[in-house]
Amino acid sequence: MSRRAGGAYSLRSLGGLMGDRRRKVPDGGERSLIRAPSAAAGINTQPASAVSSMAAQSSTSVAQSSTSQSSTSAAQSSTSAAQSSTSTSQSSTSAAQSSNSNPTAATTGDLERAARKQFQQDVTPGFVYVLAVFSALGGFLFGYDAGVIPGAMLLLKRQMSLSAGWQELLVSGTVAAAALAALLGGVLNGLLGRRVCILLASFSSTLGGVVLSAAPTKEALLAGRLIVGVGLGIASMTVPVYMAEASPPHLRGQLVTVNTLFISAGQLTASLFDATFSYLPHDGWRYMLGLSAVPALVQFVGFLFLPESPRWLLQHGLTQKARRVLSQIRGNQNIDEEFDSIKSSIEEEEKEAAGEGPVLWRMLTYGPTRRALLVGCGLQMFQQLSGVNAVM
Repeated sequence: MSRRAGGAYSLRSLGGLMGDRRRKVPDGGERSLIRAPSAAAGINTQPASAVSSMAAQSSTSVAQSSTSQSSTSAAQSSTSAAQSSTSTSQSSTSAAQSSNSNPTAATTGDLERAARKQFQQDVTPGFVYVLAVFSALGGFLFGYDAGVIPGAMLLLKRQMSLSAGWQELLVSGTVAAAALAALLGGVLNGLLGRRVCILLASFSSTLGGVVLSAAPTKEALLAGRLIVGVGLGIASMTVPVYMAEASPPHLRGQLVTVNTLFISAGQLTASLFDATFSYLPHDGWRYMLGLSAVPALVQFVGFLFLPESPRWLLQHGLTQKARRVLSQIRGNQNIDEEFDSIKSSIEEEEKEAAGEGPVLWRMLTYGPTRRALLVGCGLQMFQQLSGVNAVM
C-alpha cells in the first residue's frame, strides 16, 4: 500500500514535477501547445489588423482618391470656369472689338458727313455772290424790257401817231431779234466764251438803250428795239450757263434761280418807272426805254473784271488758267476734286460727240430728249404767243 501509495505519490509527484518543469521551460511542448491558440489568435488577429489597416488604407486611399477626384473635379470645374470666364472675356473682348469696330465705322461715316456738311456750310467767298449778281443783271434787263414796253407804247402812239402795225412791230421786233440771237448764242458761247458773250450782250443792250432814248423817228425806235433784242437773246442763252459753271456745287441751284428772281425784279422796276414817267406827256417814254442802258452798262463794266468760265477754259485746253480761275472763284476751298470732275465730264462729252454727230442731231434722234425739247420749246413759244407781254 505504501509502495502503491509511494508509487502513486511518486507518479503524481513526477506528474507534478513534469508539469512544473513544463511550465518553467520556456520552450516546452505544453507551453507551445498553450501558445498555439494564442498564436492562432495572433494569426487570426493579424488579418483583422491587416484588414483594418487595409481598410484604413483603402479608406485613406478612397478619401485621397475622393479628395483628389474632388480636387481634380474642382480644379477642372475651376479650369472650366476659368475657360468659361476666359471665353466670356474673349467674347466680351470680341464684343468690345466689334463694338469698337462699329463705332470706328460709325465715326468714319460721321466724319465724312460732318466734312461734307462743313464743306456745304463753309463760308462761300463773296466773289461768288458778286459774280452771280453781275450775271443776273442779264435777267433783270430781260424782265425790264418785257415790262416797260406796254407803258411806253401808251405815250408813243400819241406822240408819234403810230398805227397798229407799227405798234405790233415795235413790240414784237425785240422778241424776234432775241429769238434769233438765242439760236446763235450756243454757237457764240462755244467759240467766244461765256464772258465775251455776256460782254457783247451788255454792250448791245447799252447801245440799244441809248438809241431808244434819243430816237427821233419810229424807224430809229425799231432799230433800237432790234439792238436791244439781240442783247437780250444772247444774255438769256449765256447767263444761266455761266452762273451754273461758275457757282459752287452746293449753291448752284440757288444761284441759277437768282436769274429768274432778277427777271421778276426787272418787270417790277419797269412797272414802277412806267407809273412814274407816265405823267410826262412829252418824252416820258424816252426815260422809260433809255433807263435800260444803266443796268446794261453796269454789267458791261463789271464783266471787264470778272473771269471766264473754268469749264470753257478746260474745253479749249487752257488747263492752268482754268485751275487759277476756279481757285479764284472758290477762295480757300479745295478745288482738286471739282477740277477733276469737270475735266472727266468734258472728256466724256468729247468722246460721245466724236462718234454720234452734232448735239442737236442726237437730241432730235433720241426719243426722250426730243420729247423734252419739244415740250420746253413749246411752252416758251406759247407763252409768247399768248400775248403776255402786251398785258404786262
